Amino acid sequence: MTKEKKQIIISEIRYWKQNKLLPEHYCDFLITLYAQGEDPDEVAEKKTSTLQKERRQLRTKQLMILLFSLLLAGVASAAMFLYTEYPMVTLVAAALLAFSFLLIVSRKSFIRNGFAPFLYISLAFLLLMMSLKIWTVYFNADTTLLIGLLMLNCSLWLFTGRVLKLLYFTISGSLGLLTIIAFLILSL
Repeated sequence: MTKEKKQIIISEIRYWKQNKLLPEHYCDFLITLYAQGEDPDEVAEKKTSTLQKERRQLRTKQLMILLFSLLLAGVASAAMFLYTEYPMVTLVAAALLAFSFLLIVSRKSFIRNGFAPFLYISLAFLLLMMSLKIWTVYFNADTTLLIGLLMLNCSLWLFTGRVLKLLYFTISGSLGLLTIIAFLILSL
């Protein structure tokens, strides 16, 4: 019998004992029988302490992945704007990094552990920086194209938020589009 089933049975027997559904000495006997001689309180404490330890390790992993992905996206973005001599090299490197983020996010274990949102955010930031780099290198004087690229990014965020049910992408895409529309209305 698994430990979870034993814990359920022991908690049920404790309920019987507490509400006097069975005599107390019967309940004590059944608890000892199902706990197999161990103290059931001690077994429950061990289980909660290991669960807390696993949660702490998962949170540490999530924090490390968040920091690493943001660091990579930040370094790639900074490199795109610092190394102006070779714009295509930095754009290709950023595109490869974005593609690798997409490949990592597509793994089911990565999604199941809750790491995917961190890479989604890094990917969105990297894509925004790539579109700004393309505008500065090739279309620097065309403001309408900049507005179009920003609207495309915000629309992509909104679409991603709706499809993947990510509230922060939906809100940021909506606010970005509203800000751009407000800017266009005020600039008329």
